[in-house]
Amino acid sequence: MKKTKDSEAKLAYKMGQSWGPQMMAIAIGMLLTLLVVWITMPNSDERLINRHCFKQCKTKVEREGHTMSFLSSRDYIEAMKECHKECASAIR
Repeated sequence: MKKTKDSEAKLAYKMGQSWGPQMMAIAIGMLLTLLVVWITMPNSDERLINRHCFKQCKTKVEREGHTMSFLSSRDYIEAMKECHKECASAIR
């Protein structure tokens, strides 16, 4: 078996003790993520439009016969997407 040199052991020990910079990087990453999410969130007017259009489109799409199930979820989502685009553009 190969013996571990003293310098290698010290280097390994220092690497194990370097949690401070890692914690700083995690904290900075979390703050940047929160900032991006906060900037890209819709304002109150957009949320009202989205809420109104979702309620309207959900009833419209379900009346057309689309259901949210495992096999037909893609059709349902596409129908909701098109309806929401039309509704939001009409309100704006």
